[in-house]
Amino acid sequence: MKTFKKIVIWILAVILVLVLIAYLLPRHYKVVRSVYIKSNPELIYDLTSNFVKWKLWEPWTKAIDSTVVYELTGKEGQVGTIWKWNGKILGSGQMTSTGYIPGRLFAYDLEFNKGKYKSKGLITIEQSADSSKVSWIDEGDLGFNPLARYFGLGMDKMMGPDFQKGMSKLKTVCEARALWPKIEEKTMPAMVTLLIRDSAGPKTYEKVMGKAFGELSAYVKSNNLKCLGHPFAIYLKYDTITMNAVMDLGFIVEKAEKGKGRVRVENITARNVVMAYYFGPYDKTSGTYRILSQYIREAEKEITGGPWEIYANDPMIVKDPAKFETDIMFPVK
Repeated sequence: MKTFKKIVIWILAVILVLVLIAYLLPRHYKVVRSVYIKSNPELIYDLTSNFVKWKLWEPWTKAIDSTVVYELTGKEGQVGTIWKWNGKILGSGQMTSTGYIPGRLFAYDLEFNKGKYKSKGLITIEQSADSSKVSWIDEGDLGFNPLARYFGLGMDKMMGPDFQKGMSKLKTVCEARALWPKIEEKTMPAMVTLLIRDSAGPKTYEKVMGKAFGELSAYVKSNNLKCLGHPFAIYLKYDTITMNAVMDLGFIVEKAEKGKGRVRVENITARNVVMAYYFGPYDKTSGTYRILSQYIREAEKEITGGPWEIYANDPMIVKDPAKFETDIMFPVK
């Protein structure tokens, strides 16, 4: 019996010592991983301040947990937007946006298991010479729980490797996208259009389009109409082998009642689009189409119609093909 009491006293003494030591340990922890990325801060900021785009670089993806389900509440770019997830492996948790400084900083609150574990996250961007230093930071308050104090000693080893994987993937994605044309997601307003439908192939595009735009210009002039924007083509059908296409060639006008001959009037409703800004010869747009398709796929959007090409400058005025601007867009949902 005396031996048992001694063991109990010894165990209690050890526990007391461990508790006392725990309160000498840091109450706060901080995990930081940084990487230098050769890309502009605006692109880096876009990928790190938008929860939906985190899946392009963060380490906790469906490849790790195929059961995970995500949910976004709120609007990207606003304080209070919430990104939730729940999966068998990744568990449940959420991030809530708390601060934005465009091109420089994104802050969020992180919590797991319905608020049982909380911390604050931060992604900072500092421009340095020809690159940007990007830091991913997580820090938290361990409170007065002695077990949590000991747990905090291992936070860097537990979280650090995943943070480093995320930063490395972000570097790869950003530096690849640094070569991409400018891409925007936007809403095209409703518009009144004058359209001519025709078909063409590699040897006849210039002739067919020139004729159609000439007819449209003559119609606009004879009817005293006001054009808005630039000439465009909507590709209704396209054969990737022969490169033959069926197109609606058109102008946007302030108003019009009816067409004549090949010219028809069509009201086009407002729609969400993804648009890329391409500069170069008209017959070299295929690379931009591939990039735009990749962007739409990664953004998990669905294409809802044929692509548009908007010819933003006049090749009769801008003589250098390298400066021809073609704005390429897909309607999406």
